[in-house]
Amino acid sequence: MTTDKSIEEIAQEYIPQIKFLEKAGSFAVFLSDRYGHYYYVTEYVTKDIQAPQELNIEKLVHPDDLEVVKRIDKKVWEFLDSLPEEEKLAYKYIYELRVLEKGKYIRMIYQTRLLAFKDDNFLVMGMIDLAPEQSTNTSVRFQIKNCLTDEIVPFAIETATDTLLTPREREILALAKEGMFSKEISEKLNISIHTVNRHRQNILEKLQVDNIIEAIRS
Repeated sequence: MTTDKSIEEIAQEYIPQIKFLEKAGSFAVFLSDRYGHYYYVTEYVTKDIQAPQELNIEKLVHPDDLEVVKRIDKKVWEFLDSLPEEEKLAYKYIYELRVLEKGKYIRMIYQTRLLAFKDDNFLVMGMIDLAPEQSTNTSVRFQIKNCLTDEIVPFAIETATDTLLTPREREILALAKEGMFSKEISEKLNISIHTVNRHRQNILEKLQVDNIIEAIRS
């Protein structure tokens, strides 16, 4: 949707529909722009916040999940840039992640859809609902769905190991995950134990962890 109206004017037109959607389900909804200004947020989400327009959802997301979400968002913008202008509003972005509520993290489904573009700004609608699965150890899940065709767009989530480690370091980390010690890895890869240990140390430094167990979990 492109128009001569400002993003704020478009937002005001959508608010009645957002409120209707809010009443139809048990989920929270919000309407915001590219710069983090919230035009509408479900009341119970902001009960402890004096200025709802200053809501920072990033502060509620688990720090480990937030790092993954940032990587996802970067790829989402690359995906959007690849689309013709008329297709940019056809997609819904579905995240499943851990969000802080009443002092503890719970898994939530966080859906967003772009409603309008205007110059260098945009309007986005979001819905937040409780995820059916509440495992605290499950990593972030993500989907892109075409709302017109119901097509799910293939999307691979890059982990910290994908972006920070070299192919050899990833290989050594994978073997360590299988329970192999440095001597076994050196024999399998036909490299010296010294080389394996140097790679292991590089892995710890790049992932900013203290031991290989933490590296495997990252």
